Amino acid sequence: MIKNVLNSHFSYFIFGIILLCRCTPIDYYYSDYLENAERVYPGRVDSISFKPGYNRAAIQSLISTDARVVKMRISWGANGIFETPILAEDIATYKDILIPTIEEGIYTFDIRTYDSEGNQSMRAEVFGRVYGPNYSANLNNRIIEQIRKENQDLIVNWIPESGDSTLRGIEISYLTLTGDSATVFSEAAIHQTRLPNYKPDTRINYRTLFKPTSLAIDMFYAPTQNIDPVSYLPTERSLHPRTNWAIAGFSSEEPANNRLANRVIDDDVATFWITRYSTQPTDYPNHWITIDMKEELQVDGFFFAQKNGDRKVRELEIFISQDNETFESVGRYGLAAIDRTYQYIDLPARKSLRYFKVVPLSGHDSQRQPGLAEIGTYTIGN
Repeated sequence: MIKNVLNSHFSYFIFGIILLCRCTPIDYYYSDYLENAERVYPGRVDSISFKPGYNRAAIQSLISTDARVVKMRISWGANGIFETPILAEDIATYKDILIPTIEEGIYTFDIRTYDSEGNQSMRAEVFGRVYGPNYSANLNNRIIEQIRKENQDLIVNWIPESGDSTLRGIEISYLTLTGDSATVFSEAAIHQTRLPNYKPDTRINYRTLFKPTSLAIDMFYAPTQNIDPVSYLPTERSLHPRTNWAIAGFSSEEPANNRLANRVIDDDVATFWITRYSTQPTDYPNHWITIDMKEELQVDGFFFAQKNGDRKVRELEIFISQDNETFESVGRYGLAAIDRTYQYIDLPARKSLRYFKVVPLSGHDSQRQPGLAEIGTYTIGN
């Protein structure tokens, strides 16, 4: 009985399969594949490089060997689109596409090719930054260190740059002796620029050129600077002779190895004054030295030379007097930690004085007894 039932069910199963095969089209299970089999994908671009510019960019890519390709479309951002034809001679070669108008920003560029029937290639893309006015507004001009005259020429010395690979040079415009305009370009690695036949008492313009990447198609400029060269000419300081000067007083001096107060006016940067440290050492803020110039002099500034090694002065205050009793402060000033080199402090206005007192306030190291190699005064110009 059970065997007959099983045989009956199996017969129904076989009969159902036969009916199903007769009612279902033969391509039912792969008709979608047959429909997509007709879709054509033109050859896409390869080996893409991005070349940024000022509100524009160039994209170089290798066009495929597919001779059906007739057009390229590049899209970016929300609605940026640029199309260009692909000619027969472009097939299988590198092609540069210049996109003339792009807003400043960072984008992913979608690149597709098309055939004559409108079929598009698979996606290719390149990432890049487009530069513009915001980038240019943040560029800084190279800094002038000093300008000097040499016969009829003007020599501009630039502060060396610290390895800025985007800086390409400086463009300087000026008037010549005949009144003509002249422009000189100075490479970034050059720290001195000569302006031949410069017309005296005229201003010069300069701007610094930058290239944000080596592939950039445009040069970018810092805002033009208009300057008066006179303000960069070295100051002509006339040092007062110190032959007859004397030390009018001091807080202390170090007798060991002749680190005496009068060493600051001996015209020798190899000798120096140090406040006492060997016995009963002195300490900030109780250091000072007063100098008598023996006559009333017109003073535009003071110069100092630091001793070599330690105990260099970081900050000091200067007082002036006519009688060595009543003193007037002319300000606090800082000194650089440079060995045996004159450092100049220009006063805001010329002063008439006979005595001046120097009060060291702090040092460049932990030593509590400062030292100085030379101290003096000067006038500027006539």
